[in-house]
Amino acid sequence: MTDSAPSGAPFNGAQPGNRYLNRTLLILIVVSTISFGLFSLVQGFDFAAYPLVTHVHAVSMSAWLILLATQSILGSRGSLWLHRRLGWAGVGLAAFAAITGIATSFQTIALGRVPLVFEAGYFLILGIANMSMFALFVGGAVVTRRITSWHRRFMLGSILVIFEPVLGRLLPFFVVPAIGGPDNLLPFLEQHRDGFELFRVGVHLAIIMAVMLGDRAVTRRFHPIYGLILVGVVAIYAVANFVGGTALVESYAAGLLDVGG
Repeated sequence: MTDSAPSGAPFNGAQPGNRYLNRTLLILIVVSTISFGLFSLVQGFDFAAYPLVTHVHAVSMSAWLILLATQSILGSRGSLWLHRRLGWAGVGLAAFAAITGIATSFQTIALGRVPLVFEAGYFLILGIANMSMFALFVGGAVVTRRITSWHRRFMLGSILVIFEPVLGRLLPFFVVPAIGGPDNLLPFLEQHRDGFELFRVGVHLAIIMAVMLGDRAVTRRFHPIYGLILVGVVAIYAVANFVGGTALVESYAAGLLDVGG
């Protein structure tokens, strides 16, 4: 059983699989928006303290999420003419968001604004890996745009593979109280950095598994895209840890800080 439609066939957004993907995508977008908003509110967001490229990236990603939600709604209603034309605008916007995202990683290190929970080399490679994987999944959606079941899940995957920044803003609301408050965060990470990294990866993978099982319950099949999503997420963390932790990358990141400083 599949929710795909052959090229030229009418798209039925009311099919159970399509309804599930629409709702899941919208939930992920809402959760992402709330997590960034709450974190900024609690942290006390200082607009002037961040470089211009950070704001440009934030605006471009926000615009892309709004467009993605709009596309999901248009697709579910069968408004394919507008959906397809907005889709090409979305490709350009996604590319711009990916480029500015990578630039933000470099600029954040240069200004000495790397979050205390990350090493600079790890942070740099993580940002590059996140945006590269995001671009790959959007590209996959373009390539499979005539195969509905793959196209829609590639777009869903484009959010799932880069859910790490969202978790980075949600998990502190649960972890910090559990370890006795913010003053204990750095000592905790110094003692349990590897374990905390495994915890972060585990939560990320668990979310993907939950989405996959929900899809399986509705469509009665495991779609192969989830294998790609799981591999993509593992690859992001693996590259960030093993490449970002090398002396060469750490030295390069330190050089960025020296130049920026």
